[in-house]
Amino acid sequence: MIAEGTGELKYFPMTDLSEPLVSTEAFTVMGLRVRTTNKPGEADKIIPSIYSSFYKLDLPKKLEVIRRFDPLFAVYFNYEKDETGAYDFLLGYAVKEEEKVLNGLEKITFKPQNGRYFAIHPGAPEEVVPKFWAEIWNHPEIPKIRSFQVDWEEYSEAGIRVFLSSR
Repeated sequence: MIAEGTGELKYFPMTDLSEPLVSTEAFTVMGLRVRTTNKPGEADKIIPSIYSSFYKLDLPKKLEVIRRFDPLFAVYFNYEKDETGAYDFLLGYAVKEEEKVLNGLEKITFKPQNGRYFAIHPGAPEEVVPKFWAEIWNHPEIPKIRSFQVDWEEYSEAGIRVFLSSR
């Protein structure tokens, strides 16, 4: 959490976490995919370019008829090891598993996951989302519970929330 008015990260002990462990259902996402790492100059450049391409290609409109849910999903998966290794990033919408893949896109089905949802404080996504991930990476307890299977961000009119796969 960012301590109000200070801009500093404020850590919370795991015993204070109110986010319950949940089990998700399987879901399929169609969108743009890239492999990257969190090394300086990689994901911080590559992921914004995926968002840019996503909107330049007018994919929200092209996927409008076949998408199942409102949120835009930013999915992190195929982790090499943890946040320090390579991983895949897929930006898209949930679709039915049997949906035909649109030209230039990829479709991935994700099996059920155990994890926790975290709401991100309101603000410009390009500012609040990186701060959230920095807090997660620097939290002393969260690495112990993360399973690095499939994590995602959900962007909807209700706000932004993040799912972290957990043990």
